[in-house]
Amino acid sequence: MRAQSFYDWLLNELQTARAALLGLYVTRDELLYEQAPALRRRYMEVIGKEEDAVLQAELETALLRRKAEMIQIAVNRREPIDLPKIELALAEEREAMIASVESADRTLEELPELTEEHQRQLHDLYRDITQSFHPALHSDFTQTQRELYEKAVYAYKMQDVQGMQIIYDLLFPQDGINLNIEMTIEIPENSDRNSLEELRQEYAEAASELSVDYRLAEQVYPAFIPLEEDAVVSAFLHDCIEKQHAVQQEIETVRAAFPFNAAATLDSPKKTADYLAQLQVRAMNCRMEKAQLEKKIQRLTEAIRNG
Repeated sequence: MRAQSFYDWLLNELQTARAALLGLYVTRDELLYEQAPALRRRYMEVIGKEEDAVLQAELETALLRRKAEMIQIAVNRREPIDLPKIELALAEEREAMIASVESADRTLEELPELTEEHQRQLHDLYRDITQSFHPALHSDFTQTQRELYEKAVYAYKMQDVQGMQIIYDLLFPQDGINLNIEMTIEIPENSDRNSLEELRQEYAEAASELSVDYRLAEQVYPAFIPLEEDAVVSAFLHDCIEKQHAVQQEIETVRAAFPFNAAATLDSPKKTADYLAQLQVRAMNCRMEKAQLEKKIQRLTEAIRNG
């Protein structure tokens, strides 16, 4: 094998990969901060209130079941029933169960409902900021720019159009100073820049021919020894592709979770009616079990008091 410059092809591949990665980031954030809130509101209007009541009843029934179990254990061990201690333990379990549900739902936020015009404005501003300042695509941030980008993400999450506009104006000032950051690829300090330039010049004609057909460059690349500058670009490309896979997996996870997994039910009147009927059955089951558990707890405590 001989040395060969694939710089042009690799750079083209990197630019394509960065554009794809940016698109994935925008898609993920749009799912989380635009589509999810709208779908959640729709769900709450049609199903959510009834479902919340049932879920609350099921939670309380589960805790009552635990209370009965804890009292039964005390009875079996012939120990005194410490009701304050049991109630404290149940309160902790309730908080843990609620926190677990809320932490699993990345779209859980009470957000303002924007007009179509404001939603489009927010989306466009955020896309421009992400394209120029996303840390996965640009490594040479100043601390101020990094903080502003983080604030932009939060403004997008909270659907804050005015806040996003302020951040945009700070990152893209109108006085002719362009703060847009282009990604730079740094050659290691110990590289002989003259030698690298000579090698690039030496194989310029071959590289130019390869760059005409990037499919050919992709096929023959493994058969050549890449130059050091090519390896640097290749490392950026590999990192970018890995991030693509990670964000794509994140997108799939978001789409598989609530509220997106409820879209099929909302879009079908029959499925909606069937699910509401199921909720009524679950609510009735909770009422029946709750009555049985309360009787059991009363019976156990009376048995203890009566010796």
